[in-house]
Amino acid sequence: MLRFGIKSAILGSAVYYTVDKGVWKDSATTSELYEELEKGVSPYVGEFKKQIPYELPPLPSNDRLTYLFKYYWNSGVKATFRFLVDLPTHATNAASKSYNYISAALEAAESTSTTSQEKAK
Repeated sequence: MLRFGIKSAILGSAVYYTVDKGVWKDSATTSELYEELEKGVSPYVGEFKKQIPYELPPLPSNDRLTYLFKYYWNSGVKATFRFLVDLPTHATNAASKSYNYISAALEAAESTSTTSQEKAK
């Protein structure tokens, strides 16, 4: 219960701070706040980057992201419709296999019951 209270207090403080600073207002206010934050943090980030030898790879260009988004979206749409087109075939195959399996199980049960009845005579 104490952990929940602490987490709630931190979340509430974060929300209050962002509302107080104007993060959720219009985009001009948010842009000003971002520039202010960047100016305040940039000296520390520069020192921090020098301490870490790892460099992040560059982000893909906007054209590449657009292409990838369209490609994967279209692949998903094609796969969905391929599944829907093949659904009657899959349903028929599943029903046929189920019928054959149940029929075989019933025939096996009947043959064992007739065999046991003949032995009882």
